[in-house]
Parts: sequence; structure tokens; C-alpha cells
Amino acid sequence: MKKLTLLLAFVAVCFGGQAQVKVYDESLDAMQQIQEATALAQKTNRYVLCQVGGNWCPWCLRFADFAKKDSVIAPLIKENFVYIHVNYSKGNKNEKAMRFLGNPGRFGYPAFVVLNREGQPIHIQESASLEEGKGYSRQRVEKFLHLWNRKAVEAEATLLEEAYQKQDTAMLYEFFNHWAEDVISNENDTTTNKWQNEWVAEAHKVFTAFYQPLQLEKIGCRPLPYQDYPYFIVQNSLYKISVAEMDTLPFKPDELEAYYTKRIRQTYPDDSTRQKKIEYLQREINLGRMSLVFNDDWFYEPWVKIKTSEIMRNIEFRPQVSFPNKKIVYLTDRYKKMLDDFLGDQHVDLGTENIMQVAYAKDESRQRMEFLMKAAKIFYGHWGGYWQYETYPEANSIIFDREMQRAIVYFRFVYEGGEVYLEKKDGKWTIFSGQLTWTE
Repeated sequence: MKKLTLLLAFVAVCFGGQAQVKVYDESLDAMQQIQEATALAQKTNRYVLCQVGGNWCPWCLRFADFAKKDSVIAPLIKENFVYIHVNYSKGNKNEKAMRFLGNPGRFGYPAFVVLNREGQPIHIQESASLEEGKGYSRQRVEKFLHLWNRKAVEAEATLLEEAYQKQDTAMLYEFFNHWAEDVISNENDTTTNKWQNEWVAEAHKVFTAFYQPLQLEKIGCRPLPYQDYPYFIVQNSLYKISVAEMDTLPFKPDELEAYYTKRIRQTYPDDSTRQKKIEYLQREINLGRMSLVFNDDWFYEPWVKIKTSEIMRNIEFRPQVSFPNKKIVYLTDRYKKMLDDFLGDQHVDLGTENIMQVAYAKDESRQRMEFLMKAAKIFYGHWGGYWQYETYPEANSIIFDREMQRAIVYFRFVYEGGEVYLEKKDGKWTIFSGQLTWTE
């Protein structure tokens, strides 16, 4: 009995004294729980804060205890949010609710989802950037709650709407200036990026070299009139960073030929088959169509595909970029939702006028788009139903070689996309070449 008591005491200490505390009710239907919380939020002019996790998760219990007892955080939550614990466990995964909330578990647990007064998810907050030591940082949690409460979110939306109604460019710039001050680069902020590592740090440097909206021809794209706009809207995340299983990435034609010739010889022992593959390779290189392939698609033959190891995905990624006479704003979920609501979705469907015609905004949405473009250049989505806010190019993923001396950036450019090859010279990343490889 004594041994059991000591064991229970040890477990309680390891989990911050909360091993026996349960805050998640596994019997609840989370969708009904969310609907009831939304109804209360509407009556009390608050937002809903969903803490997604389970009683199996020590960090979930720690936050629940912190939110209840901290003298600053507890009243802040009570005043601004209807706070609920949404269960995810083996016994009850609440799959419908997880889909509705945007599958927040992809960021780990706990995850925090903010719903507006209409019950619409407007932000997913991962836990790692709020943590400090074996608990939570009051300063970081307080900042998160201040950024995502109803008053803060709707005040900026009100400013933007008022600017439009008055056709006041100065007020529009005020909105963008608030945005620029609100969300800043996290490139050097290792205290709030738990997952920062050498690959992520290097990816920021690669992006800075790659991101040339005023010199788009350097990456094989046509120029856009970005010089006419005072604000650049830069991406807030990077989908994936990977490392190729090779010491150096072959960029030049002779390097590609040597590398793939070796792979063909290793793959095909039969002389006639091998020779046909080598002839095909040389023809593709001469036509400028041969490039590195990091893809497991069945379409590609074994000798073409290069294996990679994934370092990280869905990275909060705000590189520190700057341009003369331009201000940088980062497209977080909060501001994207704000702009979506402001612009609406009146548009002409894809292909209405002819088979090559992309969807485009019309009527009130068109007028609002033109007003917003007094500050920043934006595009309507090719397929309709969405907006493209980023000042292009937008990086999707980055692949390094093992020596971290060469890298490939896969990017989007309005309704097209491609890849940019970079190499490090004297410790500095520079563009080797770039090309468009696909179009919508």
C-alpha cells in the first residue's frame, strides 16, 4: 500500500499535481457542446474558445489549471470567451466536431480553436508557442487572448469597412499599418517557435533570396506592377521542408546527365534497356525538359525518382523581408478571414464567357477589391469562391541537399507555379535558375 501511495504521489508531481483532475467529459457530443457555447456567445457578445484535447494529455490539464487559477488569464478568458473543453480520445474522437474545427489535432494537443459569434472557426492556435518551462507563459497566452477576442478582431474589421464606406485611402492605410504592427516576422524569435531548428532557420534565408516580387523575371515569371503598391502581403506559413538523400543537388545539364546516367546503370542490368533509357535522358536534357523529381507518383520510373526525408510540415513561417518604400504584412488566418468577409464573393464563374476565362469578381465585390488595391495587389481565385492575397511568388515547400549548399523552392505564381534552384556561395544564398512548370 505504501508503495502504491508513493507511486501515485510521483505521478501527481510529474504531471504538475493534476494527474487525478479531469476537465474533459468524454460522454459529450462535441458538436452539441459547440452549438450551445455559440448560442451563449451570441447572447453575451463573446467568442468561443475551444480547448481541444483530452484527460490523457498532461499539457491539456496544465492549461486548464492555468486558465482557471492565473490572476490575469482567468478573468481575461471569462470576460471575452465562452471557454469549453472539446474532448478527443480513443473512447470518443468526436470526428464530426474535429472536421468542423479544421482538424486542429494536426498541430498537436492541446489545440485552441476560436469561433466567432456565428460559430465559425476563425483561428487555430497551437500550444507550443504558448508554453514556457513546464507550464504556460502568462505573457504569451495574454497576447493570444488579446489578439483573438471579439473586440480586437471586429475593431479592425470595422475600421476597414468604414474606410471603404468613406472611400478614405488614409483610413485604409491605417488598417494596413495596424496589421503590420500586429503581426511581425518570427524568423529570429526562437522563444516562440518551439520547433525552430537549423533547417527551418536556413529555410528563412532561402526564402529571403527567393522572394523577389520586384524582379520576378529572376525566377522565370512575367513582371507584375508591384512597384505601384505600398504594401506587400507575405505568406504566414510553409507547407513542408525536406532533405534529399544526396550530398548535392545536380542543377546543371552536365550534372543531371552524370547523376541520372549513373542511376540508369544501377537500375537496369540489361544493356539494351539501359541504352534506351540513356538515349531518352540525353534527348530530354537537350530539349531542356529534364529536371529533378521528388515524387512517388506511379507516373515516374524508378530511376527518375529521388527519395527525400521530411523535416517538418505546416510551419508558422514569417521570414524577415524588406523592400524600399514598402511595408510588409503577413497573411495570418485572422486577417485572411477579415479580408474574405470584407470582399464577399460576388463573381463570374470559371469558363462563363469562354473556356479560357478564369473566375473574376463582379459588382460590390469588384468595387471592394478595387478599393483594397489602393494598398496591395490581389487576385481573384482561378476556380472562383476564394481570393489570392499574397504578393507573389508564394513558396510552398523547400528541398535541401544533405550538405545544405543547394535548395529547390516550389512556388505558386497567381494561376501558375514552378520551381526555383538556389545555391549557397560564400555563405549567402543566390538564385541559380527558375522556371514555371505548371498552370491551372
